[in-house]
Amino acid sequence: MAITPDELIETARTLLKERYQKEGHHTVVSAALVTKQGNVYAGLHVGTTQPSVATCAEIITIGMALTAEKDMEIDMIVAVRDKEGYIISPCGKCREYIADYSHSQARVIVPVGQTDKYDIVSVADLLPNKYCKRI
Repeated sequence: MAITPDELIETARTLLKERYQKEGHHTVVSAALVTKQGNVYAGLHVGTTQPSVATCAEIITIGMALTAEKDMEIDMIVAVRDKEGYIISPCGKCREYIADYSHSQARVIVPVGQTDKYDIVSVADLLPNKYCKRI
């Protein structure tokens, strides 16, 4: 049975509620993804006292999926922040990772304005003219 966007959002929100830390290492973002194989993974932003060396929740979650699956490909992904679990768009670095590990076919859940509404777009729409090496 396929996971719905609402279920994926709730997976990310639940993890964040369980692990939220405003102090310390600032665990204020979580992400969840479902692979083409139908497996779900969730991960947390890993922060430090040096913001420039923090690792985004999306990248941690992609790493978890890669560790568990030999031929992992992202089908859909979402990130949420703060105790309220607001949906956020992936940063540029995360867009690159999502595109690389989905062959630019991943669906990304993004917010619509300052509301609880969301849209689902392709990572290719979020990252047009993606860099690729010519062989």
